[in-house]
Amino acid sequence: MLGFRDKGFPEDALRLADETFNELLNLRIDELLIMPIDKFVENIEKAGFTSTYLEALAKLLYETANSYQSKNEIELAHVFYAKTLQIYYLLNEKDKTFSFEREMIITELNQK
Repeated sequence: MLGFRDKGFPEDALRLADETFNELLNLRIDELLIMPIDKFVENIEKAGFTSTYLEALAKLLYETANSYQSKNEIELAHVFYAKTLQIYYLLNEKDKTFSFEREMIITELNQK
């Protein structure tokens, strides 16, 4: 996704994200956009994903937000930044190992 976005093709990055969300969560990107955050977190918690899986999901959500940001679709980007932040909070609960990188990303997301 990063490669597509860096080369000026955020639409291709979003298409890839849509396919990946569909495979991982059985949800399309447009469904994730309208899903309330609490419902999203509830679904993720029910699924019982491992820390590794949550980390990958958080990165995918973050790159999706960045792709919307690249397209100047700021409101859509904020939807995904907010969901990314919640996944990082969930990850902190699940993985008790302190991660400086994770904390930096949480700080950045809180600022957005």
